[in-house]
Amino acid sequence: MEIGAREVVLVCDRVGIVAFAFSGVELGARKHLDVFGLLVMGLVTATGGGLMRDLILDRVPFVISHEDYLAWAVGASLLSIVLLAWRRPVPRWAIAGADALGLGAFAVAGSFAAIEAGFGVGVAVLLAAVTGTGGGLLRDVLAARVPLVLRAEINATAAMLGGLIVWVLHDWSTEGAALAGLVAAAVLRAVSVARGVNLPRPFSPPPDSE
Repeated sequence: MEIGAREVVLVCDRVGIVAFAFSGVELGARKHLDVFGLLVMGLVTATGGGLMRDLILDRVPFVISHEDYLAWAVGASLLSIVLLAWRRPVPRWAIAGADALGLGAFAVAGSFAAIEAGFGVGVAVLLAAVTGTGGGLLRDVLAARVPLVLRAEINATAAMLGGLIVWVLHDWSTEGAALAGLVAAAVLRAVSVARGVNLPRPFSPPPDSE
């Protein structure tokens, strides 16, 4: 049975929340934050993108209107803290995989949220990028570093591609569009990290910069 756009948003939001919670906690661990700081990093990263999306759409954020959203974010953050507390090295592929999965899921959720609200392709692509990168942007601001989306890695580009694919295919099949958009965004993100591919930088840093 074909599911609706709203159901896809709800499912993909939860997938993205779990994946991005790990990403936030992992960065907090590298910054030597305490337990509360790690929890905050996980929550902000997991829910920030969806919060920005819902504010743009002028609706009550899903993290407030759906109580289990916060439960998923807290649970995933606490589980991530426990796993990282074992002090075993986290493989780079695991971190990249969590980021790629979260980005793809949130990109699909953002695009379908725009479609559900009756907007066209431009807003669908924009909300895919906002939902997919908003949490990471807030995470990096809290970690006192220039957000990765502004200086490295093909995050927004991958999210926009996923959002565009969702918009193109959603009339054909909701599930097919969601799967295609998620896979496209996640694969592009993962490949860019694995191969060190970034968008071009037109200006070289000054010699005395770090």
